[in-house]
Amino acid sequence: MPARRQLRQIVLLLSSVAVIAPLVYFLVKQGLDRAEKITSIAFGLLGAVGLIASWLTTRPGKKPGTASPPESVPLGCLLHLRDDGQPPLVEQVDPLDLGVKPAIDTTDRHDQDLPPYVPRTGDDDLEWAIAEGGIVLLHGKAAAGKSRSAFEAIHRLRPHHQLLIPAYAGALKDLVEAGYPINYAVVWLDDLERFLTPGGIDQALLQRLCPSGRGDVVVVATIRDEELSRLDHAATRGGQGQELITAGLDEAAAKLVAQIRGRRRIPVSQHLTDSERTDAEATGDDRITAALTAGVGFAEYLAAGPAMMRRWSVGDGPSFEVGHALISAAVDCRRAGYTTPVPRDILAKLYRPYLSPAWRHRADLPTITQGLQWACERVLGASSCLLPHENDTYTASDYLLDRTTTGQGPLAATPVPEQVWNTLLAIATTSQAATIGAHAYFTQRLDIAEQAWRTAADTGHTDAMYNLGVLLIQRGSNDEAEQWYRRAADTRHPDAMNNLGVLLTQRGSNDEAEQWYRRAADTGDTDAMNNLGALLEKRGNRQEEAEQWYRRAADTRHPDAMNNLGALLAQHGSKDEAEQWLRHAANTGHPDAMYNLGALLAQHGSKDEAEQWCRRAADTRHPDAMNNLGALLAQHGSKDEAEQWLRHAANTGHTHAMNNLGVLLAQHGSKDEAEQWCRRAANTSHTDAMSNLGVLLAQRGDGEQSEG
Repeated sequence: MPARRQLRQIVLLLSSVAVIAPLVYFLVKQGLDRAEKITSIAFGLLGAVGLIASWLTTRPGKKPGTASPPESVPLGCLLHLRDDGQPPLVEQVDPLDLGVKPAIDTTDRHDQDLPPYVPRTGDDDLEWAIAEGGIVLLHGKAAAGKSRSAFEAIHRLRPHHQLLIPAYAGALKDLVEAGYPINYAVVWLDDLERFLTPGGIDQALLQRLCPSGRGDVVVVATIRDEELSRLDHAATRGGQGQELITAGLDEAAAKLVAQIRGRRRIPVSQHLTDSERTDAEATGDDRITAALTAGVGFAEYLAAGPAMMRRWSVGDGPSFEVGHALISAAVDCRRAGYTTPVPRDILAKLYRPYLSPAWRHRADLPTITQGLQWACERVLGASSCLLPHENDTYTASDYLLDRTTTGQGPLAATPVPEQVWNTLLAIATTSQAATIGAHAYFTQRLDIAEQAWRTAADTGHTDAMYNLGVLLIQRGSNDEAEQWYRRAADTRHPDAMNNLGVLLTQRGSNDEAEQWYRRAADTGDTDAMNNLGALLEKRGNRQEEAEQWYRRAADTRHPDAMNNLGALLAQHGSKDEAEQWLRHAANTGHPDAMYNLGALLAQHGSKDEAEQWCRRAADTRHPDAMNNLGALLAQHGSKDEAEQWLRHAANTGHTHAMNNLGVLLAQHGSKDEAEQWCRRAANTSHTDAMSNLGVLLAQRGDGEQSEG
């Protein structure tokens, strides 16, 4: 039993004995009448004592008992262990060891690496989350001050708690499974995405670390905005509406991040608010004063971000040439999706093409060792362009990567070279290959994406199998895509089961498609629920079951399902509920829902609002909406705008719009062009168009032709 729990129980026991023993003796002396009153008072006092004892032994800032747990930390799981093999306390760890970036030196009088902390507007929410326990996530651009804010908060609130810094993605799981007690602890996850790999931290592990109602463990995580956006949109639409699993992320990672909401997700801006500037000015630190007038982000200036960009981008001489080339190679490795530190020998293979032409073949270049030393030097005493790691590996600065992806720096306008892709794939693990494939896909290197996903899929990576299927569908290789979907679906991969159902539906194999939709829907996949509903609705007499599946997906606010449910209810005459669901879907920007809502409102006399929704759908180039809007405007006498929208719709091949445009043109005297549009629609066997074409031909004396 942990020492703190023993202490708490002893205090409670002694408190109870101290109150109850004298009370019993006193009651015997006083008699029964007075005993009832005294008993009430005594138990109130006892409750108060218990509450005080509980508070003394559990509040976050209280120093835990000095007894160390008997279990030892499994070898290699944690960074920064004390001499006794146990994790350090928060107050014993230097902030620079936690990823807090050192600040630039503007004068010689600074003996410390960090200037005074400037309180940020999110600190109140941060302190609340840390006091409550559980997970809290700080996000912002690189060098925005996320790690500094997090460190200051845990140093204020939990200085005497153990600080657990995982050494690798699965370290926390290994700790828990080894039976190491994690209590009264801060778990530090700088760059959260590094720990969200398969086998890393997930919802189940988080629940074991800090279950609801337990406040002695807090997980403090930081992440760059770009990575958070990627996690928030862990599935993105690929070809033909099918979804692509991005960057090798599994569903567990996306679900973990999705649950961190509200006050537990704290933005840290690059720029200070007015109140923050006032606090900064009050520090009197000349580094902070310089940052306030630098014209760039406050924390990025202090971390020498702009100076790092200059060191990488501008210079001459042998050291600059080799250092610049090594930094560029490392940045491109990260752009290609290789997120782990890059071995020295890989950088040595890659750096020469980044040298300027005049230096590529010179024999007097500095050595790789000298170039790496130059690239790893702190800029202005703060951050370095390359960060060295153990085993002679290196990563490019987050700041340089962020700026490159936003169109700045030496590599802003250049794609990742072929040599980088191929070299990384040759050394990549299965999961790394899957991630590289996703990065290649989103930079339109579909050949590299296919190569990477085939490599990962051949070794059993299910997301890679699925993504390869999506890519092959885009290329028209449906038969091979089906094979990969089947392999992934056989592992119960929800998206693969759903997409296999889509593929089977498209070729008319509805019975098997239904089976796969059901399997995916039973896992909770809302796309499959919606697709199953659509399949059942089309199969005739199964509309009640279709409605049930639509409802299950719609209850999760699935836009397609809400629209489909609304349309189905409208067909059955449930106007009010249909309108409710269509509004929910339309408010998400769903074009079909906006169109359907407009049509429903028009049927029930709300023509002004119907036109508004029809116009919103038409602005998305929805063919039916453009046609309906044109028809509504024509009824209102707005001939010119009506003609404009009908032309837009007709040019998409919409036959009703062709016919309506022909009718409108005929009414306003443009009979030759009217005939052309009615003829185009009539050639698709549109009955109204054939009739209207006959009328037009008859009017010009060609009645015999119309009969033919």
